[in-house]
Amino acid sequence: MKISLEGRAALVTGASSGIGRAAALALAESGADVCVHGHAHMAEAEAVAHAIMKLGRKAIAVSADVTVSDEVNRLVRTMVKEFGRVDIAFANAGIMQLARLEETTDEVWRRHLDINVTGAFLTVRRVVPEMKRLGKGKVITNGSIFGAYGVPSAVAYCVTKMAIHGLTRALAIELAPDHINVNAVAPGNVVTPLNDPLYDLMAAKAGKPADREAGKHELAHSYPWGRVGDVRDIAPAVVYLASDAADFVTGQIIFIDGGYSAQ
Repeated sequence: MKISLEGRAALVTGASSGIGRAAALALAESGADVCVHGHAHMAEAEAVAHAIMKLGRKAIAVSADVTVSDEVNRLVRTMVKEFGRVDIAFANAGIMQLARLEETTDEVWRRHLDINVTGAFLTVRRVVPEMKRLGKGKVITNGSIFGAYGVPSAVAYCVTKMAIHGLTRALAIELAPDHINVNAVAPGNVVTPLNDPLYDLMAAKAGKPADREAGKHELAHSYPWGRVGDVRDIAPAVVYLASDAADFVTGQIIFIDGGYSAQ
Protein backbone atom coordinates (compact mmCIF):
# COMPACT_ATOMS: atom_id res chain seq x y z
CA MET A 1 0.00 0.00 0.00
CA LYS A 2 1.42 3.36 -1.02
CA ILE A 3 0.97 5.99 1.66
CA SER A 4 -0.12 9.41 0.50
CA LEU A 5 0.19 12.53 2.62
CA GLU A 6 -0.97 14.86 -0.12
CA GLY A 7 -2.48 18.04 1.28
CA ARG A 8 -0.88 17.58 4.70
CA ALA A 9 1.61 19.87 6.40
CA ALA A 10 4.22 18.43 8.72
CA LEU A 11 6.49 19.97 11.34
CA VAL A 12 9.73 18.14 12.09
CA THR A 13 11.89 19.47 14.92
CA GLY A 14 15.59 18.77 14.89
CA ALA A 15 15.39 18.19 11.15
CA SER A 16 18.83 19.43 10.12
CA SER A 17 20.44 15.98 10.37
CA GLY A 18 19.99 12.37 11.40
CA ILE A 19 16.55 10.89 11.98
CA GLY A 20 14.85 14.28 11.70
CA ARG A 21 16.34 14.95 8.29
CA ALA A 22 15.44 11.48 7.02
CA ALA A 23 11.89 11.80 8.34
CA ALA A 24 11.40 15.24 6.82
CA LEU A 25 12.47 13.96 3.41
CA ALA A 26 10.36 10.80 3.71
CA LEU A 27 7.27 12.81 4.65
CA ALA A 28 7.84 15.04 1.63
CA GLU A 29 8.33 12.04 -0.64
CA SER A 30 4.89 10.86 0.51
CA GLY A 31 3.35 14.21 -0.44
CA ALA A 32 3.53 16.39 2.68
CA ASP A 33 4.73 19.97 2.81
CA VAL A 34 7.30 20.30 5.57
CA CYS A 35 8.41 22.91 8.09
CA VAL A 36 12.05 22.04 8.73
CA HIS A 37 13.05 23.13 12.22
CA GLY A 38 16.64 23.85 13.07
CA HIS A 39 18.49 25.89 15.63
CA ALA A 40 22.25 25.57 15.88
CA HIS A 41 22.64 24.16 12.37
CA MET A 42 20.50 26.35 10.15
CA ALA A 43 22.62 25.93 7.04
CA GLU A 44 21.89 22.21 7.17
CA ALA A 45 18.18 22.87 7.81
CA GLU A 46 18.06 25.17 4.79
CA ALA A 47 19.65 22.41 2.72
CA VAL A 48 16.95 19.95 3.83
CA ALA A 49 14.22 22.45 2.91
CA HIS A 50 15.84 22.95 -0.49
CA ALA A 51 15.94 19.18 -1.07
CA ILE A 52 12.24 18.96 -0.22
CA MET A 53 11.39 21.72 -2.66
CA LYS A 54 13.27 19.80 -5.35
CA LEU A 55 10.81 16.97 -4.67
CA GLY A 56 8.01 19.34 -5.65
CA ARG A 57 6.75 20.03 -2.14
CA LYS A 58 6.60 23.27 -0.19
CA ALA A 59 9.17 23.68 2.55
CA ILE A 60 10.48 26.30 4.93
CA ALA A 61 13.38 26.21 7.36
CA VAL A 62 12.78 27.95 10.69
CA SER A 63 15.21 28.53 13.54
CA ALA A 64 13.81 28.24 17.06
CA ASP A 65 14.90 27.23 20.54
CA VAL A 66 12.42 24.48 21.44
CA THR A 67 13.06 24.99 25.15
CA VAL A 68 11.46 28.46 25.07
CA SER A 69 7.68 28.82 24.76
CA ASP A 70 7.80 32.05 22.79
CA GLU A 71 10.22 30.52 20.31
CA VAL A 72 8.02 27.47 19.79
CA ASN A 73 4.97 29.69 19.39
CA ARG A 74 6.79 31.67 16.72
CA LEU A 75 7.87 28.48 14.98
CA VAL A 76 4.32 27.19 14.70
CA ARG A 77 2.88 30.61 13.80
CA THR A 78 5.38 30.80 10.95
CA MET A 79 4.38 27.35 9.75
CA VAL A 80 0.66 28.14 9.87
CA LYS A 81 1.23 31.42 8.04
CA GLU A 82 3.05 29.54 5.27
CA PHE A 83 0.97 26.37 5.02
CA GLY A 84 -2.30 27.27 6.74
CA ARG A 85 -2.32 24.15 8.90
CA VAL A 86 -0.46 21.61 11.02
CA ASP A 87 -1.52 18.04 10.35
CA ILE A 88 1.60 16.22 11.52
CA ALA A 89 4.22 16.98 14.14
CA PHE A 90 7.34 14.90 14.72
CA ALA A 91 8.88 16.11 18.00
CA ASN A 92 12.33 14.81 17.27
CA ALA A 93 14.80 17.41 18.59
CA GLY A 94 17.11 15.96 21.19
CA ILE A 95 20.62 15.59 22.56
CA MET A 96 22.72 12.87 24.16
CA GLN A 97 25.85 13.58 26.18
CA LEU A 98 27.49 10.56 27.74
CA ALA A 99 28.55 10.96 31.35
CA ARG A 100 28.75 8.69 34.35
CA LEU A 101 26.68 9.71 37.36
CA GLU A 102 29.44 11.62 39.15
CA GLU A 103 30.28 13.46 35.93
CA THR A 104 26.67 14.42 35.18
CA THR A 105 26.76 18.08 36.11
CA ASP A 106 23.71 20.18 36.88
CA GLU A 107 24.14 21.78 33.47
CA VAL A 108 24.23 18.43 31.63
CA TRP A 109 21.18 17.19 33.53
CA ARG A 110 19.11 20.31 32.94
CA ARG A 111 20.09 20.58 29.29
CA HIS A 112 18.83 17.04 28.63
CA LEU A 113 15.57 17.76 30.43
CA ASP A 114 15.13 21.10 28.69
CA ILE A 115 15.75 19.92 25.13
CA ASN A 116 14.57 16.30 25.19
CA VAL A 117 11.50 16.63 27.41
CA THR A 118 10.47 20.27 27.68
CA GLY A 119 11.16 20.79 23.98
CA ALA A 120 8.84 17.95 23.03
CA PHE A 121 6.19 19.08 25.52
CA LEU A 122 6.20 22.68 24.28
CA THR A 123 6.05 21.56 20.67
CA VAL A 124 3.09 19.26 21.23
CA ARG A 125 1.28 21.77 23.43
CA ARG A 126 1.49 24.37 20.67
CA VAL A 127 0.50 22.20 17.70
CA VAL A 128 -2.47 20.48 19.34
CA PRO A 129 -4.81 23.53 19.07
CA GLU A 130 -4.02 23.66 15.35
CA MET A 131 -4.91 19.99 15.02
CA LYS A 132 -8.09 20.39 17.03
CA ARG A 133 -9.10 23.12 14.60
CA LEU A 134 -8.75 20.57 11.79
CA GLY A 135 -10.56 17.87 13.76
CA LYS A 136 -7.65 15.46 13.44
CA GLY A 137 -3.89 15.23 13.81
CA LYS A 138 -0.83 13.04 14.14
CA VAL A 139 1.77 13.60 16.85
CA ILE A 140 4.91 11.50 16.82
CA THR A 141 7.62 11.70 19.44
CA ASN A 142 11.13 10.28 19.34
CA GLY A 143 11.71 7.86 22.17
CA SER A 144 14.48 5.29 22.44
CA ILE A 145 15.30 1.79 23.58
CA PHE A 146 17.07 3.72 26.34
CA GLY A 147 13.58 4.73 27.45
CA ALA A 148 13.02 1.11 28.46
CA TYR A 149 16.52 -0.17 29.23
CA GLY A 150 19.04 1.42 31.54
CA VAL A 151 22.63 1.73 30.36
CA PRO A 152 25.72 3.13 32.05
CA SER A 153 27.04 6.60 31.28
CA ALA A 154 23.68 7.85 29.99
CA VAL A 155 21.53 8.51 33.04
CA ALA A 156 20.27 11.90 31.85
CA TYR A 157 19.44 10.61 28.39
CA CYS A 158 17.70 7.47 29.72
CA VAL A 159 15.54 9.48 32.11
CA THR A 160 14.46 11.89 29.40
CA LYS A 161 13.51 9.12 27.00
CA MET A 162 11.52 7.36 29.72
CA ALA A 163 9.73 10.67 30.19
CA ILE A 164 9.00 10.87 26.45
CA HIS A 165 7.40 7.43 26.57
CA GLY A 166 5.23 8.56 29.48
CA LEU A 167 4.32 11.81 27.75
CA THR A 168 3.29 9.86 24.66
CA ARG A 169 1.02 7.46 26.50
CA ALA A 170 -0.58 10.14 28.68
CA LEU A 171 -1.35 12.44 25.75
CA ALA A 172 -2.64 9.58 23.62
CA ILE A 173 -5.43 9.02 26.15
CA GLU A 174 -6.14 12.71 26.66
CA LEU A 175 -6.27 13.55 22.97
CA ALA A 176 -8.04 10.47 21.62
CA PRO A 177 -11.50 12.15 21.82
CA ASP A 178 -10.10 14.85 19.55
CA HIS A 179 -8.94 12.23 17.01
CA ILE A 180 -5.33 13.19 17.57
CA ASN A 181 -3.03 10.17 17.53
CA VAL A 182 0.07 10.29 19.72
CA ASN A 183 2.73 7.64 19.20
CA ALA A 184 6.48 7.29 19.57
CA VAL A 185 9.17 5.69 17.52
CA ALA A 186 11.79 4.17 19.80
CA PRO A 187 14.95 3.56 17.79
CA GLY A 188 17.77 1.32 18.79
CA ASN A 189 21.21 2.62 18.11
CA VAL A 190 21.15 4.51 14.81
CA VAL A 191 24.15 5.91 12.96
CA THR A 192 23.77 9.66 13.44
CA PRO A 193 26.13 12.38 14.70
CA LEU A 194 24.29 12.16 18.04
CA ASN A 195 25.75 8.70 18.63
CA ASP A 196 29.37 9.39 17.67
CA PRO A 197 30.47 9.63 21.34
CA LEU A 198 28.95 6.20 21.99
CA TYR A 199 30.90 4.66 19.11
CA ASP A 200 34.06 6.28 20.43
CA LEU A 201 33.36 4.82 23.87
CA MET A 202 32.79 1.34 22.45
CA ALA A 203 35.97 1.59 20.40
CA ALA A 204 37.97 2.54 23.48
CA LYS A 205 36.52 -0.41 25.42
CA ALA A 206 37.55 -2.70 22.57
CA GLY A 207 41.11 -1.38 22.75
CA LYS A 208 40.76 0.50 19.47
CA PRO A 209 40.61 4.17 20.46
CA ALA A 210 39.90 6.67 17.68
CA ASP A 211 38.45 3.89 15.49
CA ARG A 212 34.78 4.86 15.33
CA GLU A 213 33.92 2.14 12.84
CA ALA A 214 35.31 -0.44 15.25
CA GLY A 215 33.00 1.00 17.91
CA LYS A 216 29.98 0.53 15.64
CA HIS A 217 31.09 -3.04 14.96
CA GLU A 218 31.36 -3.76 18.69
CA LEU A 219 27.90 -2.33 19.33
CA ALA A 220 26.40 -4.37 16.49
CA HIS A 221 27.04 -7.54 18.52
CA SER A 222 24.24 -6.42 20.88
CA TYR A 223 21.65 -6.58 18.10
CA PRO A 224 20.12 -9.86 16.85
CA TRP A 225 19.93 -8.34 13.36
CA GLY A 226 23.71 -8.07 13.44
CA ARG A 227 24.03 -4.37 12.74
CA VAL A 228 23.19 -1.00 14.20
CA GLY A 229 20.40 1.04 12.66
CA ASP A 230 20.24 3.52 9.83
CA VAL A 231 18.05 6.60 9.65
CA ARG A 232 16.27 4.92 6.74
CA ASP A 233 15.08 2.25 9.18
CA ILE A 234 13.19 4.86 11.21
CA ALA A 235 11.74 7.27 8.65
CA PRO A 236 9.17 4.83 7.17
CA ALA A 237 7.64 4.30 10.61
CA VAL A 238 7.24 8.06 11.01
CA VAL A 239 5.47 8.21 7.64
CA TYR A 240 3.17 5.35 8.64
CA LEU A 241 2.27 6.95 11.97
CA ALA A 242 1.58 10.23 10.16
CA SER A 243 -0.85 8.57 7.75
CA ASP A 244 -4.50 7.57 7.74
CA ALA A 245 -3.34 3.94 7.89
CA ALA A 246 -2.49 4.57 11.55
CA ASP A 247 -5.83 6.12 12.53
CA PHE A 248 -6.51 3.36 15.10
CA VAL A 249 -2.96 3.35 16.47
CA THR A 250 -2.32 5.56 19.46
CA GLY A 251 -0.32 5.44 22.67
CA GLN A 252 2.19 3.05 21.16
CA ILE A 253 5.96 3.00 21.61
CA ILE A 254 7.21 1.34 18.46
CA PHE A 255 10.66 -0.16 18.97
CA ILE A 256 12.75 -0.18 15.80
CA ASP A 257 15.88 -1.89 16.99
CA GLY A 258 16.82 -5.01 15.04
CA GLY A 259 15.42 -7.23 17.79
CA TYR A 260 17.28 -5.67 20.71
CA SER A 261 14.16 -5.21 22.84
CA ALA A 262 12.99 -8.79 22.17
CA GLN A 263 15.96 -10.28 24.01
